[in-house]
Order: sequence, then C-alpha cells, then structure tokens
Amino acid sequence: MSERRTYRILLVDDDQLIRDMISRFLSMDDRYDVLTADSGNSALELLAREQVDLVLSDIHMPGIRGFDLLKIVKQRYPDVKRVLITAYNVEDYLDLALNYDIGNIFVKSVPFNFSELDIILNNLLENNIFGLERHFAKDANIHRFVVRRPDSLAEDSQKIVALVDESERGKTLEMVVVELLTNAMFYGVRQENPENRQEWDFDFELSEEAAIEVAVAKDPGKYAISVMDRGGRLKKRDVLYWLHRQIAQDDKGLPLGLYDTHGRGLFIARRYIDRLIVNIDTDKRTELIVINYLNQDYAGSKPIYINEL
Repeated sequence: MSERRTYRILLVDDDQLIRDMISRFLSMDDRYDVLTADSGNSALELLAREQVDLVLSDIHMPGIRGFDLLKIVKQRYPDVKRVLITAYNVEDYLDLALNYDIGNIFVKSVPFNFSELDIILNNLLENNIFGLERHFAKDANIHRFVVRRPDSLAEDSQKIVALVDESERGKTLEMVVVELLTNAMFYGVRQENPENRQEWDFDFELSEEAAIEVAVAKDPGKYAISVMDRGGRLKKRDVLYWLHRQIAQDDKGLPLGLYDTHGRGLFIARRYIDRLIVNIDTDKRTELIVINYLNQDYAGSKPIYINEL
C-alpha cells in the first residue's frame, strides 16, 4: 500500500483570526502542510523560496488583491492550484472570475463550512474531481441510473428526486434536474445547436456507452445529484460567461442574458440550489453536481466551483 502524499497549502489572508482558524483546521489533517501569509506581497516572497501545491487566498487584502495574486501565481507557477475565498457575495465577482480564469471561490459562511472546504481542496489537490463519492463518507449509499431517452426526462427526474426530497423544495429540484439532463443529452452527447431547438430530433435512444449517468446520495446533512455525460463539451470559461450574463444588467436594468438560448440550465441550478459544482474533462466527460443542505446555515452565500482538468 503506497504512502499517502502530503500537500503543501499556502493560505493568504490579512485577517489573523481567519488565517489562524483555517490554518488550525487544515493542520489537523496530516495530508496538509500549511504555510501562511498576511498579504499578497508576503505570499509572493514565500513562493519564491518554497514549493507549494495550492494557494488559498482571500480576495480583499491591502496591496495585491486576491485576483491579482492568483494571476501572478498562474503566470509564475502554472502547476499550482488556485482557490479564492471571500465573505462577500460571489455574484459581484463573476466578471473578475471570467477575466482572471478563476473557477473556485469559497465563501466564508457563518458557521464556517470546514467540511466543504476540506472536500474542495482535497479534490483539487488529488486531481480527482468526479463522482458523488468525493462528497460523502465511504459508506454512503449511492443510487446510480442511466438515462437514454428524451421523452422520459420528466418522469426520470421525478424518480430521481423522490429518493432525496419529496417536500415542496423537491418540485424545484425536479425542474433543475430536467434542465441538467436536457443539457447533458442534447448538448453534451448529441451536440445540438441551441439556436435551432425547433429542429431537434426527440425520437432516439442513446447507446449504452453514450447514456447519461446519474448518481444520487444523501446523508444527515445534505443530499446531492450528479448528472454526467461522455461528451465533455462544456468549458469553464463558457460557464462563467453564461452565469455572468444572467447577473450583469443592461442600461434598462435587464439581465444581459435575458434572451440567451444557452446557459439557462446552469443559471437555474445556481439560482435555486445550494451548491452547483461543474467538473470538466475536456472532450471526455462533464459532470454537474447539485447539492442541497438540510441545515439552512450553509444555504445562503453560494460559492463558485468549476473544475477543468
């Protein structure tokens, strides 16, 4: 049995209380060797003499802000993983995330979601982002399905959601799952043009190799649904672009993406679900995971999790 690797994380935050709290938590796990810096300049000085695997940086800091720090990190150390962290509304940073190519922005919630931070960092460090098992305990019961026909998407969604949520919230979840299945089937696998939806063929059945894979899991704190296609057509930049267009407004106060023919399912999922996670292995597979927390303490500020191998 091979020895488990230790990963070195550089935590950058000008708030000593936050820095100490996160550092103390991560250091409790022998997988992590944690270095800290109280500013972007200090972080760059440290990076010049120390090798790290991931930089976790606050956005708002004196001097070099988090976005600019991670831009420099990408230029100088392209193999280093990058995650931003903030206590503010992530929607306010979607344009910057797009311009700076940042796919992961963790939110400092109250109470702080240590478990979620650990999962996100570990997945990135191990370069192992796919699968619901990454978000649940090893003994979690995961239900798996395949979806092959477009004429059964509504029925399939009802069956999937009924495993985890039969409340009123489950009705919204059904809508989200239908959107995700539609995107996976028609864009991911069939490569249809969203501009010509009226010309789509709905009378087909996907082969076993091309079928949409669905996984469902639940534990005392949350439930999650994964929808994966074997197309891998989605791009991180496209996801950020579509989400930003639904938030940004024109001079009349309307969303820029009001009449967009693409990206609707992603926006709906982000709008109505506690967590949307997008995992992409370009030209191979795309997985969208939606998570709802049973404890509403973590349901407020929504992070951005878009991982592209």
